[in-house]
Amino acid sequence: MDFSNCQSQFEKCAIDQCSRRPRSSCKCCRQELCYQHLWKHEDLLIAQLKQLKKDIYEVNYRLQTMNVRESMSNFRQHLKKWRIDCYTIIDSLCDRKSEEFYEYIDMNFSEQRKNIGHIQKRIEEFIKSEDGNPQEIDLIKSTVEDLSRKMDKIQKSDFPATVLPLKIDENLIQINY
Repeated sequence: MDFSNCQSQFEKCAIDQCSRRPRSSCKCCRQELCYQHLWKHEDLLIAQLKQLKKDIYEVNYRLQTMNVRESMSNFRQHLKKWRIDCYTIIDSLCDRKSEEFYEYIDMNFSEQRKNIGHIQKRIEEFIKSEDGNPQEIDLIKSTVEDLSRKMDKIQKSDFPATVLPLKIDENLIQINY
């Protein structure tokens, strides 16, 4: 008889402070255990499996009873708030640019009024002194024509502004799976 596969009497159960000889090996964790600890070990594994069964049942129940429409509604509310916030930012930008443009037009009009006042004063001086020469008259004509062109431009709403289309980046809203 070959007893080479038999365990020696010095081997002990893998559980600390157990002096019994191991009788079997656990297939899960490969520990050498005595029968008593093997059964306890087996009972522990079964208890864990039963707990997992209970846990998966609870998760499944939650999945079955979850109100998906409510979750979608929350997402839509979040998107709606984001959209309103974006409109607020756009409105604020428009207000700032409108004010900036109003200041530009006001400054431009003030400058035009000042130029017109100088030209009128100069014309009055020439008329009073009866001393207008052709170069002076040509310069005044040119200035009046330039002012008239600027006024035409303003009346046609041909303003020195560039408004680019808003570029929307699809990555502004990311759904994290």
